[in-house]
Amino acid sequence: MSVTAWILLGIVCLAGIGVRFLSRFLLARDQRIATTRKAMLDPALANDPERGRPRPWVIVNPSKHEDLAAFKASVNATAAELGVPHVHWITTTPEDPGTGQAIEAIAEGASLVIASGGDGTVRAVAAGLAGTGVRMGILPAGTGNVLARNLSIPIDDAEQAVRVALGPEHRLVDCGWLRLDAVDEPSSIPAEGMLVRAARTAAAARGADMEEPSSLPATDEYSFVVIAGLGFDGETMASTDSDLKKRIGWFAYVVAALGAIAREGTKLRLLLRDPLPAEDPVGDAPSPNEGSPTIAGSATLEGVRVDDAPDQELAWIESRTLMFANCGLLPLITLAPAARLDDGLLDVMAVSTQSGLLGWADLSWKILAQGTGARTFNPPASTGSVRFRQAKGASVLAQSPQVVQVDGDAIGTARAVHVRLDRGALDIAVPPAE
Repeated sequence: MSVTAWILLGIVCLAGIGVRFLSRFLLARDQRIATTRKAMLDPALANDPERGRPRPWVIVNPSKHEDLAAFKASVNATAAELGVPHVHWITTTPEDPGTGQAIEAIAEGASLVIASGGDGTVRAVAAGLAGTGVRMGILPAGTGNVLARNLSIPIDDAEQAVRVALGPEHRLVDCGWLRLDAVDEPSSIPAEGMLVRAARTAAAARGADMEEPSSLPATDEYSFVVIAGLGFDGETMASTDSDLKKRIGWFAYVVAALGAIAREGTKLRLLLRDPLPAEDPVGDAPSPNEGSPTIAGSATLEGVRVDDAPDQELAWIESRTLMFANCGLLPLITLAPAARLDDGLLDVMAVSTQSGLLGWADLSWKILAQGTGARTFNPPASTGSVRFRQAKGASVLAQSPQVVQVDGDAIGTARAVHVRLDRGALDIAVPPAE
C-alpha cells in the first residue's frame, strides 16, 4: 500500500473510532437522563386540587421573543384546545425579573404560574413560588434552558411545552438559596429574598389573603435551581456576551470560558454542613463495604470533622472554581453525574487544573467521560482534577474576591458565600414518565 493509502486507512479508522465513541456517549447520556427521570419523586398532591388548570398566569421575559404577540397567540390557542379559555399574561422588568410578578399572580388567585424565558427568568419566578404549593410551569425560551432539560420539558417545541405546563404530571423540586458576605463589588441584580418580602408586603397592604410559604428567604439571599458557583465559573458567566448568545447560543459560554481560562485558582476554606460520608460521597454505594460506582476515592472532596459541630466538615482546598449543583445535565455534558433535583442535597464540586492547556484538556476528558457513565477519578499524574461531595449546605471563604454566579447570572464579587437548599420547595409541571 502507498503512503497515501495508509494515511487514508488511518483516517477511516480514526473516524470509525470517533463515531463509535460518539454513539456510546449519546447512548449513555440518554440512559442517564432516563435513570434520572425514573428516580424523581412520585407526583406531589396539590394543596387544593380545585386550584388547577382554569387560572394559569404566564410570566414572560419579552426580550426572549422576537414576536411576542405571535408567541402569546400560539400559547392562548393551545390552552384553548386544552379547555383553558383564558391565560393571564404579565411581563418581567429589569427591576424585577419575575419574583414579584409570581407573588402578584398568587395574590390574584393563580392556580399555575408559568415562566417563559431563560434560566434567569425561571429562577426568579421559582423564588416567588418556593414553599407556596402553587404549581409552576416552564416554557423554555433562553440559551441554556438547563432546568427544563433536566426535567425533560421540550426545548424546541413551544406547543408541546404548553401542553406539559397545563398537564396533570408534576414533581417536587429543590430550590437553592445563596448569600454573599465580604462583598467586594455588589451586583445590580436585586436579591430574590428582598423581592419576595417586598412583594408580599405590598400584596398584604392591598388586602390580599395569602398563605405564608413554608419558609421565607432572607432579604439578601439569591435563588438558584440549577448551579451556583464562584471563581472561573463566575468569571465565565460575567463575561458572556448577551448579543453573542442570541447569535450562537450555548457556544457563547465557550467563548467566554476561553477568555477566563488564564484565571488563577485561589485558596478556599470550605465548610460542609451535614455532608454524606466520605466513603460514599454521593450516596450511591451499593453497600457499606463498597465504594460509590460514580465517584472514586481520588475524586472525593474530603475534609475534617469540626470538634464542636460533629455534623460539619472543614476542608482547605485550592481550586479554580467551586460549584454547588442542584442538577447536573448541561447541553452536551454531564457536569455533576450524581446530582438530583429532589434529594435535598447540594453536589459540591471543586475543579483544579495545572500545566496550562494540558490541565484543561485533562479536565475536559474527565467531564466528557462522566457523560458516558464512566466512574470519575483522578490518577496521581492528573493535571486536571474534579472532586465531589454531597451536603445539605455549605459556606466558603476565599483568599481573594471571587465573581459569584447563580444559574448563569453574575451577582457580584465577594470573598464569602453561604449556600443552602429548601427541599421540595417547588412543584413543577413535567412530562408524563415514559
